[in-house]
Amino acid sequence: MNVSTFIAKRYLFSKKSRNIINVISLISFFGILLSAASLIIILSAFNGIQYYVEDMYGRHAADLYIDPVNGKKITADHNVFTFLSTNEKIETFHKQIKETALLKFNNQWETAKIIGVDSALFHTQNWEGDMTQGIAALYFKKIPSILLGYGLQYKLQVETNHNFMTEISLYAISNNKKLSIQNKSLLKKHNLILNGVYSINPDFDESTAIIAYQTANAFFNYNNGASSILVYTKNNNEVNKLKDEINAKFPTVLTSTHEEKNKLIYAANDAEKWMVMAVLILVLLLSSFTITSAITMLIIDKKKDIFTLTSLGCQKNTIRAIFFKEGLFISLLGSFTGLILGIIICLLQMKFEFIKLNDAALDYWPIRIKISDLLLLLIILSSVGFLSSYIPGRLLMKRIVN
Repeated sequence: MNVSTFIAKRYLFSKKSRNIINVISLISFFGILLSAASLIIILSAFNGIQYYVEDMYGRHAADLYIDPVNGKKITADHNVFTFLSTNEKIETFHKQIKETALLKFNNQWETAKIIGVDSALFHTQNWEGDMTQGIAALYFKKIPSILLGYGLQYKLQVETNHNFMTEISLYAISNNKKLSIQNKSLLKKHNLILNGVYSINPDFDESTAIIAYQTANAFFNYNNGASSILVYTKNNNEVNKLKDEINAKFPTVLTSTHEEKNKLIYAANDAEKWMVMAVLILVLLLSSFTITSAITMLIIDKKKDIFTLTSLGCQKNTIRAIFFKEGLFISLLGSFTGLILGIIICLLQMKFEFIKLNDAALDYWPIRIKISDLLLLLIILSSVGFLSSYIPGRLLMKRIVN
């Protein structure tokens, strides 16, 4: 241990001649501690929310989505289907139909987005985990069925304790004339058995109903075409390369990833996280001024010691290093203690879920700790501690020693 480190440690734990210096040092320590703990707790909370939102919107997501550039349909004879069938990077692909139609239950009408899902794909996805009532099936004894979102069920006033053996009527316009409930001759109708109710995310639940692709294909006259194609790759690292390849080969379709399809949601989550982090870093910077104040007052308090050390032959750099390390010790001790405290609180929340959310999709506040966040916070806290310790040691010491 060199001289500057030894003296800095003695100054850190020894009683100062002026009690106010002890008070300011403690304020500095606890200010950095609380800032560090707040940073890791709030970042982990945002990570938890982000993970939950991504899970909600990406639970049944494909690697790639292929949509028509013009119009709303990719015809069955499009060359992209041949490409997808023969490409070795692709595990599987499935057609999907999306149309807006009317749903009727008793005397209640509602506009809904109807999604025709390939039965083969539907059975590979864990829809059972999303069902709040009924069963996850697109057919009832070979009769076409329908699944309603939780919000859509409420709008249609389907009883919560319904036995799901009733019919939901599906209406769509049969020609290009204006849709009108009063003019029912313009509508074609198909009765579907209600099999169950699901809950994935509020937006999806409020407006969407699921039926089999084969049912949608016949009802909406798609002639084996698709509104979009869902592509699943063998290797996730090939997704972007495959996307660019499809877009280059087939200019009449647009290929995008799940993140690109929902970029507004992901961008909003990231923006909120970094805005909150910026505010907390500002609070951290304000807290670091107390370190600068504490070191400044300590230098003034130890002026006699400085002259004594100078007389004994200590170099200016050694004396500067004493007070620089003193500030650095306060900062690093507060930072590491705060991070440890924050991690403990996060782990307790993950284990016991003591912070509850009322009237929300989740019963508790989700937490997710990321190593990358910890490393980033260590860099930020160390940088702030370095600057707040360096400034008084450099500027004030220059005046005193000279």
